[in-house]
Amino acid sequence: MNGAQFEAEIREQPAVWAGLAASPAAAQLTAAIGDREPLFIGSGSSLFVAQLAALAWRRHGRRADALAASEARFQAAAHRRCCVVALSQSGRTANVLDALAALDAPEPARTIALTNDLASPLALRAGVTISVGAGPELAVPASKSVTAMAALLLWTAAGGDATGAAALDAAAGALGEWFAADAVPATERAAELLEPAHSIVVIGAGYGVPVAAEIALKIKEASYRHAEGFAAGEFRHGSTAILDSGRGTVGIVDEWSRASVGAVLEIAREAHTAVVILDDRPAPGGPFGPLFWIAGGQLLALALARRAGIDSDAPRGLRKYLA
Repeated sequence: MNGAQFEAEIREQPAVWAGLAASPAAAQLTAAIGDREPLFIGSGSSLFVAQLAALAWRRHGRRADALAASEARFQAAAHRRCCVVALSQSGRTANVLDALAALDAPEPARTIALTNDLASPLALRAGVTISVGAGPELAVPASKSVTAMAALLLWTAAGGDATGAAALDAAAGALGEWFAADAVPATERAAELLEPAHSIVVIGAGYGVPVAAEIALKIKEASYRHAEGFAAGEFRHGSTAILDSGRGTVGIVDEWSRASVGAVLEIAREAHTAVVILDDRPAPGGPFGPLFWIAGGQLLALALARRAGIDSDAPRGLRKYLA
């Protein structure tokens, strides 16, 4: 079946989260960052996780920033002597390795690597390396490595203690239950609604903004359909003009963002745009609600790809990492 590997890796996420909850990774990352101000860098999905991490740090009252690895050389002077947390599933992404070189001049930065490969060039290059414990990931669209990195960073932002471990373990159980019960039927209904759309806008607020960008990327990678992520409030400053019956809208909502995202969804409905809502209700509480949005978006991308007859394991023109 098209996307069999992608689906298998999506479904491995409950076990990956449970394994991460039982690991020392959060304590290691907390100790490695200490009281420093982290700069999270990445490319593609790892960039959106970096942005989510920086938001989580700031929501907990700590200064942090996120930067696209490919842009680091243009901004390196502003980040001298910072604590760089480099995110890469493969540990071989050329943009990330180049960014570290740019940030090292004129003296080495403190570098922490979050990667899925402890033998990778990034792991060997960093001062501290922490495994995200996702296991081999073969499908081109990243899934379990994305939520593993996000889980670790959300947990660390919230303190990195045993309370977070228990919450992540509970989230793993809830995701497994959701996968077994409601996730697939809900995703199929959503994909059926969005199938006629030539373009999809994904709307979020707060944590939902980088998640919207990540879901849009998954839709593009897996199904070849144009998709773009937007901040709800900013979308209303001009971009609502693109809404019409040929477009689809995905709203990402929780208690923090329901009102601002809902205002855009009302405009979308008035424009006869197909509307789908991803919420965090499967989540059992704690800091890990955004992970459920990401997992739901992965299933949606897979379902859209299958409806289009596309093998999302190996999308055209793409490979697992850019050398």
